[in-house]
Amino acid sequence: MTSKLIARCALIPFLWTVFTATLSAEHVEIYPNAGFVWPRHMANGQNFKDQAIWGVKGGVFLNSNMQIEGSFEYLNHFQLREPPNPFDPVFGVVQLAVRGFLYDANLTYNFGERQFAGEHITPFLAAGAGGLTSHIPDAPFVFIQGGGTVINAAGAVVPNLVPSKIVDSGATFFTVNYGGGIKFLHVVGPMGFRVDVRGRTIPNFLGHTTTWVEPTAGLTFSWGER
Repeated sequence: MTSKLIARCALIPFLWTVFTATLSAEHVEIYPNAGFVWPRHMANGQNFKDQAIWGVKGGVFLNSNMQIEGSFEYLNHFQLREPPNPFDPVFGVVQLAVRGFLYDANLTYNFGERQFAGEHITPFLAAGAGGLTSHIPDAPFVFIQGGGTVINAAGAVVPNLVPSKIVDSGATFFTVNYGGGIKFLHVVGPMGFRVDVRGRTIPNFLGHTTTWVEPTAGLTFSWGER
């Protein structure tokens, strides 16, 4: 199930990248990366866990400056910092693990190579859109509000009557991203280094809008001439 979900999430941006490469394969870049995100106020005023992010971007140049990229990234803990029901841990109810898969198609504008400290650097700006898909390995959904049990004024254990919100396994949310960074190209042969800082906005996460900062860094591999 997990492998099928990953394949489905990654399919659209990478098919687009491959299709574009057949039209213009003069210059190709691959960017395996790792970074961190700080989600905030995504559900009922609660924060989601700060977490690492891993992924890969692949792109081709349409001309000397414009580049189109497909992106796929993985979030290992796409879940609330605290249980939605504070009494859950008391009764032995643990938070289920929730994973997240991010995938985008992005347009990047490169400002051209410049010399800095003997290195070839390329500043760039990027923006794009895609999706965030949840994956819950051990359940069909998780509560992010309500659910579980509470202790009433008489000390009795009763069902939680707070209106509940859930995230289904496989639920997909539209996202947009925007930002930029710097590429250090051909440090050793085709291998270089890239730093990328994005803002990411989810306009409608169960009735909430959230934005987080998404810095990544990693090696970049570049082939061909622009």
